[in-house]
Amino acid sequence: MTSVFTRGAWNTTLVVAVLLMGMAATRAAEPPDGYYATVETTSASTLRATLHAVIDDHTRFPYTSSATDTWDILTQADEHPDDATAILDVYRNASYPKVAGGNDNYNREHTWPSSYGFPTNISGNYPYTDSHHLFLADSSYNSSRGNTAYRACDAACTERPTLVNGGAGGGSGTFPGNSNWRSGSGSAGRWQTWVGRQGDVARALLYLDVRYEGGTHGGSGLAEPDLILTNDLALLTTTSGNVPVTHMGQLSTLLTWHAADPVDAKERARNDVVFGFQGNRNPFIDHPEWVICVYESQCLSGFTDDPLVAGTSVVKAVHITELRTRIDTLRVGSGLSRYTFTDATLTVGTTTAQAVHLTDLRTALGEAYVALGRAEPTFTDATLPADTMAIKTVHIAELRAAVIALE
Repeated sequence: MTSVFTRGAWNTTLVVAVLLMGMAATRAAEPPDGYYATVETTSASTLRATLHAVIDDHTRFPYTSSATDTWDILTQADEHPDDATAILDVYRNASYPKVAGGNDNYNREHTWPSSYGFPTNISGNYPYTDSHHLFLADSSYNSSRGNTAYRACDAACTERPTLVNGGAGGGSGTFPGNSNWRSGSGSAGRWQTWVGRQGDVARALLYLDVRYEGGTHGGSGLAEPDLILTNDLALLTTTSGNVPVTHMGQLSTLLTWHAADPVDAKERARNDVVFGFQGNRNPFIDHPEWVICVYESQCLSGFTDDPLVAGTSVVKAVHITELRTRIDTLRVGSGLSRYTFTDATLTVGTTTAQAVHLTDLRTALGEAYVALGRAEPTFTDATLPADTMAIKTVHIAELRAAVIALE
């Protein structure tokens, strides 16, 4: 996978060596090689623009049809992980037998309610049928949520408990527990999704916010809306027909849910299924660390002294501190806490880099690889005895390549 940080300084020999060291081990729900090759993470606006260009213009399937439709996609996407004959719904966490079309148990939930901007289901209405934000949901829970905004609730809200399925859910009576909670209705109301699926619905809406930015579909030439996430809930208004600009919220809540409920195997598998039909992916499932760049402007930059020339460059404290920052960003994006490094503050220009600093970096990065379902990288001089082995430029170069490969 190419990155904006893979500048001309990274030569082919190094990249090949990294791959041979197991960096590109295949895992479930891995995007195709090069899918994000044109993405640049230098700033929030640049990342948003380059991501939009990658995921734009997907293939639309009809909402309901005798041919392949969203029922077919969602039946696969929301399949129970332990029972191929059943689905697992998003809110109640109930397991229901698969049904080809409509039924009394579950229906299709628009996480971004279609009443907020795109209620008319016509062939040119792409968000209405976009399965990245459609989920199978228990019919009564879907009705209870209605078009209520996603917002934090409290113990005074009405509880909508979950069932134990897929190793999660169950319990009731204590806020928040594993329950959904709701109050009010519409933009003035609140719906708090249960903890096991908060990140799923958050990343679905973050995807919509980047995927739909107005303009026209590159294939059909039909107009598309500009979907905007906001904290100003007064902007959420129902419409009788499709409109060019519309809002949904609450953005701050969705960002909190994204951080609280990291991407899991079910969500990655779901992304793969929808990609197999629509031809586009939810980038915030593949790269959850990109959320803080797009929405909080905490973006990565290039490395100091890039490249480090073996035998002539000197390893400096700045090289270590840069790697710490980048690795901690990856750890937070993968649902881990920041790493507690030895000598937490390295004074650039005066501190001498030690072997323990390098082993810390390798450990912290390896844990991020595991959290994201990737095989841990292997390195030159795998065991560095503290204070007896000098850090070499190759050690820093390998870590930089490993960071880039995960970004």
